[in-house]
Amino acid sequence: MSTIEFTRAYIDRLCKEIGTRADAIYNSRTSAWYFSRGSSTIEVFLTNMEGDEESDRIFIRCFAPLCNVPVNPVAQFELFQKALELNSRYMGIKFGTLSNKSLLCVVAERDIEGMDYQEFVTMIRDIGYWADHFDHHLQEHLGKL
Repeated sequence: MSTIEFTRAYIDRLCKEIGTRADAIYNSRTSAWYFSRGSSTIEVFLTNMEGDEESDRIFIRCFAPLCNVPVNPVAQFELFQKALELNSRYMGIKFGTLSNKSLLCVVAERDIEGMDYQEFVTMIRDIGYWADHFDHHLQEHLGKL
């Protein structure tokens, strides 16, 4: 089995454990699986990071939208400043924007090479926990801007 096939088997296994099927949460248009935790939706997909011809690497990436990026430049600056502060405080996750959707997201990613099932589950659970936590936290923060 290839590393990609192992990772897809991990997704199938996790889906069975939570009472669903991988094909039921898969979107062929985005080539991603969509999990939920609390008020958060987690998008999980595989992506190829191309390097030189011998160093292509496949990553599993998880994105969970937290809030819309404000249009107001002052509010936008304050949100980005808060996100950067949080980036330096929390391990295993980072904050980033999806500019084509004007969203601030919490992000986790890992090279799938050598990843075992427990690491996979921990990554999905962690991103779900932090997304659910931070969407509330940032909504409160945005309300004060």
